[in-house]
Amino acid sequence: MRRQLAADAASSAFGRSELAGLVDASGVWDGEGVTIRTSSAAVARSVVRLWRSEFGMESRLSPIEPDRFGRTRYAVRTEGNGAIQAAEELRFARTARTPAERAGYLRGAFQGAGSVNRPGGRGGHHLEFVHREEGFIRRCAQFSRAPLKVVRRRARWVAYTKSADGVTTVLAQMGLNDAVLEYEARAVLGEAKANANRVTNFDAANAGRTAMAAARQQRALEALDTEHLPPALREMLDLRLEHPDASLAELARLGGLSKSAANHRLRRLVELAASQHAAP
Repeated sequence: MRRQLAADAASSAFGRSELAGLVDASGVWDGEGVTIRTSSAAVARSVVRLWRSEFGMESRLSPIEPDRFGRTRYAVRTEGNGAIQAAEELRFARTARTPAERAGYLRGAFQGAGSVNRPGGRGGHHLEFVHREEGFIRRCAQFSRAPLKVVRRRARWVAYTKSADGVTTVLAQMGLNDAVLEYEARAVLGEAKANANRVTNFDAANAGRTAMAAARQQRALEALDTEHLPPALREMLDLRLEHPDASLAELARLGGLSKSAANHRLRRLVELAASQHAAP
C-alpha cells in the first residue's frame, strides 16, 4: 500500500512538473487564465490531458493562425479560478526538488521549446532547448542529468548538447525510452553508412590513382624504342600493349611466366621507358 501511494505521489509530481515546464516554455498568463501555443497537435493534446489529470480542469483547444512556415498552430486555453489557483502550484513545481520533478519539468520544457536532430544528418548529434528567457534555459540546464552548454543566439537563449551520450541521457531522463532506442538505432545505422561512404571514397580514390598510373605507364611503353630490346622484354612489351587492362597474374599466365618474372620484366621496361624519356 505504501509503495502504491509513493508511486502515485511520484506520478503526480512528474505530471505537475511536466505541465509547469510546458507552461513556462510556451504559455502566456493573463488575468483570467493561461494560453499555451504550439505547432504540434500531440503537444496540444498533452496539455489538455495534463490539466484534466492534475487539476481536474477542462481546456479549450483550437487552431490559430499558421506560423511563418505555413504550419498549423494550436492554442490551448485554460481559464477560471481553478487555473489562477493552479498557477501558484505550477510556480512551486519549478523548484523540482526530486529527480521525478526535474524529469517531468524537462519533459514539458522539451515539448514546448525543445528539439533533437535525427542522427546521421548534417547537424550530427544535437539536442537543444530554445527560449527568449535566460532563466528558463538555465533552469533546463540545471535540471538536466547531461551537461548542457548555455549560449545566446539571435536574441534567444539556448541550452544544448552535441554528444550522443548527452542526447540519449536527456531523452532517457524525460522517460522517452522508445525515442532513446530509435535514436541509438539510427545512430548506429548512420555511423555504418558514414563508414561505408568513407571506404567507398577511399577505394574510389585508390582506383583513380591506379588508373592514372596505368595510363601513364601505357603511354610510356607505347613510346619505347624497341629496336635494341632483348627478346624477353620485347615479348613482355607486346603482351602489355595487347592487354592493357590485364593484371600481373594474367600477364604472367599469358607469357608462360611466374609472377615474379613478369613483374621483373615489366619493371625493367618501365625503367627503360623512363630513362629514354629523360634523355636529351
